[in-house]
Amino acid sequence: MNTKLITSTLSAALGAALLAACVSASPLATASHATARVAPLATIRTDVNHWLAREGFKGFSVSEVMAFSNNDYAAVSDKAGKPAFELLLSPTGSWVMEEPVSMMWNTTYGMATPTSGSYGGMMGGYGMMGSGSGMMGGSSNWFSTGTGKVTSLSQAVTVANAWLTKNGSRQKAESDGRAFPGYFTLDTTLNGKTAGMLSVNATTGTVWYHGWHGTFVGEKMFAA
Repeated sequence: MNTKLITSTLSAALGAALLAACVSASPLATASHATARVAPLATIRTDVNHWLAREGFKGFSVSEVMAFSNNDYAAVSDKAGKPAFELLLSPTGSWVMEEPVSMMWNTTYGMATPTSGSYGGMMGGYGMMGSGSGMMGGSSNWFSTGTGKVTSLSQAVTVANAWLTKNGSRQKAESDGRAFPGYFTLDTTLNGKTAGMLSVNATTGTVWYHGWHGTFVGEKMFAA
């Protein structure tokens, strides 16, 4: 299996632009719902499934697509239907890359895989983090200090909500998240509506808010 994510047009300038957006925005502020952009979510899923097959991920498929103002998001399941990894996509379809949290924390497909060394996994050592800098260290209200091992989705929800409350957010973590290799990802809601997303590390309990997405636009679930 080819476990590298190669982006056709993702340039250093794009990486810098996304990084700047990550550092400057505040993900825990009150979220509003964008209506100007309507994403063809089923089409995004079809395109990503074709890409997965072409890159050697035979039998893998997209189980959810979410559209945001800055990028689209795809959750990918493996042949057995289990959560495998997460992807970010350009709204124009010009590039695809591994979601930063998946890149850094995924113990099977990201940099954290034991067989990848310090840099490896799906991104092949290329990503927006550089050498230990970038999003993870850019804004303290996006990233928490871990509180210990998290062994279940329900525990991840508890840890996430405690962190959101501590940071003064009115968002709440949903209970129907996904357990990816090495971490959990949960959608967040505000006043009962989807607002954003965060992840909880299974080993450390660290919470990482996905602040680079921008404003939530829409989402669609698919059978794995």
